[in-house]
Amino acid sequence: MGEKKVLALVMLVVAYGLAVTTFTACQLPPTCNGYEPLIYQCVPYLVNPGPSTPTPHCCDGARVAIHRANNAQAIKNFCSCLEDAGPNLYFQKQSLVLLPAACNIKPSFDFSKCVYGD
Repeated sequence: MGEKKVLALVMLVVAYGLAVTTFTACQLPPTCNGYEPLIYQCVPYLVNPGPSTPTPHCCDGARVAIHRANNAQAIKNFCSCLEDAGPNLYFQKQSLVLLPAACNIKPSFDFSKCVYGD
């Protein structure tokens, strides 16, 4: 019986992730070009308001996106992308801030400032 509940929960998360990413794929701002791996692969982790662990697939996508933000303009675009797309995708800011540490990624910029805009 417990396996059915876990399977149902997994299917719900996958379906939600597909619905969110399919619906928003054409609505991402231009500043998100190149940062889609983080956005699409981390949806289940980033929309979860409680403590959770990102999947290896999410961490791979986050690593690609964060390393792509490697100069001032790219960092500005990345932060603008998170600021513009995050709320529309229901990303939890706290989960987003914790993502680099959870994936053992060391950004070359202040990720928290990027998320919160302080």
